[in-house]
Amino acid sequence: MGSFSSKPSAVPDSPPRETTEDIKFKVKLKKRKRKRSGSVEREEIERLLSTPQKKKLKTTSQYIFDNLFKEGTDSDITVTALSTSWKLHKLYLCQSAYFNSLFSGRWSDGVKDHIHVTVEDPNITINSLHITLGSFYRDDVTIEPSDVVSVLAAASLFQLDGLISQCVVIMEETINMATVVKYHDSSVRYGCVQLTKLCLSWLLANLLSIMPDNPPRLREIPPSLMVDLVGSPHLFVMQTEFSVYVLLRLWVYLNLHPAHKQAPRESVSDSQKYFRSLAPNRDTGSTQYFLDSDKAKPYLAVFRNIRVAHMINHHLDLEILVSDRLIPDSWLSSVYYTRWMSLLRIDSGVDRGPADLSEDVFDRDSYRCGRILSVDGQHMWRWTGFNSGLDLIITYDHYRLSLKRNCLTEHEALLSNHSSRNIAYRVTVLSLNDQKQRIYEESSGLKHISLALNESVDVLLLDPVQVVFPLSLSFNFCLSTPLMSPREDANEVNEVVEIQD
Repeated sequence: MGSFSSKPSAVPDSPPRETTEDIKFKVKLKKRKRKRSGSVEREEIERLLSTPQKKKLKTTSQYIFDNLFKEGTDSDITVTALSTSWKLHKLYLCQSAYFNSLFSGRWSDGVKDHIHVTVEDPNITINSLHITLGSFYRDDVTIEPSDVVSVLAAASLFQLDGLISQCVVIMEETINMATVVKYHDSSVRYGCVQLTKLCLSWLLANLLSIMPDNPPRLREIPPSLMVDLVGSPHLFVMQTEFSVYVLLRLWVYLNLHPAHKQAPRESVSDSQKYFRSLAPNRDTGSTQYFLDSDKAKPYLAVFRNIRVAHMINHHLDLEILVSDRLIPDSWLSSVYYTRWMSLLRIDSGVDRGPADLSEDVFDRDSYRCGRILSVDGQHMWRWTGFNSGLDLIITYDHYRLSLKRNCLTEHEALLSNHSSRNIAYRVTVLSLNDQKQRIYEESSGLKHISLALNESVDVLLLDPVQVVFPLSLSFNFCLSTPLMSPREDANEVNEVVEIQD
């Protein structure tokens, strides 16, 4: 038989006995935790008690707006406009000069409890009337930019200067390509002079750089506004004056063809084809020019304001100007005369350039050109074409603009070799924000200088702290003494009047 043996079973280890020191330490630890916990609780309670508890209460203004305006409680006058009625209160409406005079007793409406307001302004809507009438009952008014023109119209009707000012501030902050023409029209209509100036300022800075790429926006510009833009000495012309002609040719074409919706490049090409395709006059057999036709009447004042004398400085530009059947030959003949006379005077030494021009004459006759610099660094360029025998080189070098009269040209050209030539100029530089509004502007003002052969001068120093790229540059030059064109008058003999010798 086998044997069986057994071993004692394992006994679990007994926990170590706590010493007197261990017990004392635990007691101290518990006391510390209790003390710290109590301190945190007291701090939290004190924080909650000292923190203002925000609870949105209905303000007096909100109560008045909800009960008196929205609900019409205790109304003593009903105002009806655009087939909509509001139950209102004469006491509040008298904040308006319009209603105050209506209720003053001088008019029969003063004793009525129901009046009809005739609204003839198409800009005024039911929503804008609701916002405007509601403004009598509250301290502040929230106006969406999409509603601002109609609210301005309603505020102008009721002669609410405060609300008008609020609308103008909103419009000033939101001038951009989509709003500028609409805002300008509204500012003129409602007498907002400062807003009118800001809209003009925006267009002068962006007309040539942005609008050609946005034909629908270009089409919106009315002839009355375009007259002021193309005639302004402060227009930022991109490249040369000929770009103004190309823009106007496109602008007229878009207005004559409201359904035209081609891309910008195709639109420019289509505009040129259209004017070149004008048929000869059937009665006389002579060339039919657009500006001689009845269709051109709305645009005549605009083209009378362009600077044709500075559009014929390059042979390719002149070829286009003649080939396009837009500007009549009769308009160009006097320009040819003054340009040729100016050249002869320079060549004979009679005219060495304008020594002292008044600002009015300079603004009227200066040659406008410009460009955009995308980044900082060093840039050097010239504008091609005949510039009264001067080869002018512009250099931008890290916030410094300089002008050089270059006589060491690598190509054959008709250059003036006079020891010195007088030049009148003005340089203006702009930085624009995302809405193409001016955020930095620097101008040299009108300057007169005399340049020797190959002489260079600084014309403008920019503030590197404020300059933001891209940078828009505008240059105005008078390189020869301006001459008046022959004046044609049915009762007078043609004559040439010199402004300055």
